[in-house]
Amino acid sequence: MRILYLEDEAIIAMETSQVLRDLGFEQIAAAASLAGAEKALAEGMPDLALLDVSIGRAGLSSLDLAAKLLEAGVPVVLATGHTAFELKADPRACVLEKPFSPDDLEAALRRAVSSRGGRGGHTATAAQ
Repeated sequence: MRILYLEDEAIIAMETSQVLRDLGFEQIAAAASLAGAEKALAEGMPDLALLDVSIGRAGLSSLDLAAKLLEAGVPVVLATGHTAFELKADPRACVLEKPFSPDDLEAALRRAVSSRGGRGGHTATAAQ
């Protein structure tokens, strides 16, 4: 299964990429910017996407990219540290609150895949 992973924080990206490998993802198209994610998409649509919502210091958002992927039928997990964000999230995406544990990530990815992008109000919260 090919996953598109967008995260602009290098340490978080390295740690989460390792968790994704541990979960069995062999094809990880990792990107640190929206331009990098678009470049990865040019090489082929992923089976699943894990997108950090807030990208870069300029306050950019991955929401347009998420909408594009959802329209193409790609399940999307939106990772965010902003709890109020869920109110603005596309209802087809699964929202994963940061910080998250490997178990939280696995649950969110499974939920996104099993619903093929439909969240139905589900939010994965960080382990307390």
